[in-house]
Amino acid sequence: MFKEFIIYNKKKILFLMVAVLIIVFCYITYAFMGKNEDTVMCSLKEKEYYIGGEAVGIKLLASGVLVMGVDRDDCDLKVGDIILQVNGQKIETDAQLQEYTALGEKLSLNILRQDENLSIDIEPKYNETTGEYRLGLWVKDSSAGVGTITFYEKDTARFAALGHAITETAEQYILPITTGGITTTEIYSIKKGAASAPGELKGTITNNTIGQIYCNTQNGVFGHIENSEIFENNEIVQLGRKEDIKLKEAYIYVTLDDNVKRKYSIEIEKVFLNSTGNKNIAIKITDQDLLDKTGGIVQGMSGAPIVQDGKLIGAITHVFLDDPQRGYGAFIENMVNDMDSLED
Repeated sequence: MFKEFIIYNKKKILFLMVAVLIIVFCYITYAFMGKNEDTVMCSLKEKEYYIGGEAVGIKLLASGVLVMGVDRDDCDLKVGDIILQVNGQKIETDAQLQEYTALGEKLSLNILRQDENLSIDIEPKYNETTGEYRLGLWVKDSSAGVGTITFYEKDTARFAALGHAITETAEQYILPITTGGITTTEIYSIKKGAASAPGELKGTITNNTIGQIYCNTQNGVFGHIENSEIFENNEIVQLGRKEDIKLKEAYIYVTLDDNVKRKYSIEIEKVFLNSTGNKNIAIKITDQDLLDKTGGIVQGMSGAPIVQDGKLIGAITHVFLDDPQRGYGAFIENMVNDMDSLED
């Protein structure tokens, strides 16, 4: 009788078993993810994060030399290539490359092209005007500019800045670094932004180094602070999850030409929860004082912390070229994840 019941209801039983398995799987997955998320958030809450907003000078020394331009048709080098070695010897500066070039002999280059290592030969050409051998390349071995600190972690002395990578060339290749540092800076003037004409915070980059940079990623530059005095009076804040961001008022912290950090109002217009990279939050500057001074988002404000409901939720990263009042911000979670993974 029981056997006949099984045979008669075989399809129903199989369906029920599959349904039960799906429910169990979903429960376990939900429980694991919930526990993992709670663990991560608890870990973040245990740490003391200080809101940034300070303008700093940022200096990077690249690994190898970056090809910024190619003024010849008979070589395989491209803009964005990074020359790591010449004739098997590591190089880090333009001057080292010039020393090899001056010999006038064919050079064997080891280059990095979008994470791919390649070998390319190139022969210097004699320039009759200068009496020197030239490669016909425009290269760069360092980068410097003004940016903004996003946050500082007291217990570890780690900091995050910019919210995006330092890139070179129109192809926006991320500049790999050998060493780098942040310095104190004084903003001495502001170029006001307008449609199709990005503005800029202009500041001096001093020799007063306050921290070392250890990595440059799509979500910012990260390093360790050596002189924490500038953060002693900063506000301690919790980090906010992207799911908690609301389409309403928020604030950013920025240092302008009076060299005093101030809070300015913005509006969160859209949140791209499933986005990657550093364009996760669409924002609009609403503070009239800031608009009067800068016209909106300008170069040098990258990394300015975004705070909503007392929590640090992101950092300014980009401006809309056709509307400087609007731009993008990166999720603070993305910056923290990069910082933590790079330290592991």
